Amino acid sequence: MASGSRALAWLDTAFGTFNVLLGALALAAVWALLSMLTLRFLAPLALLLGLGVGLLARLSLPRSRVYAAILAPLACLAASYYQQMLLAAVRVADTLGLPLATALRDSGLVLLSLLARIALEGTLMDWILAGAALAVFAAWPFSRRAP
Repeated sequence: MASGSRALAWLDTAFGTFNVLLGALALAAVWALLSMLTLRFLAPLALLLGLGVGLLARLSLPRSRVYAAILAPLACLAASYYQQMLLAAVRVADTLGLPLATALRDSGLVLLSLLARIALEGTLMDWILAGAALAVFAAWPFSRRAP
């Protein structure tokens, strides 16, 4: 019986991790879409990304809160990188006059990751790190002691 509950706990943690990572990528895609529609970068949305990922980690991993507090900023940083890759694909598509799907397919992962890494400098990185800190705070296992 103990090994069954251990396997169930492992499966619960694996599903929660998968949920946090996919949720972070979805939030980053919304951030990229809003940036594309407004034609502005919207760097303060990194704080909302961090808050959303932190709360998602808290809700998806209720049994392992310390793991959630470790996973949340990492997922936030990965999602910010993904958002920059999407915006790099938009820039390539705009520069070459291609549809976005063609730019994503033809430019390749290496070029998009290089352009995303170049874009992650200066004040943008400050906003992203603040969002990651907010993700840790939102997922941190505060004690629930009665007064």
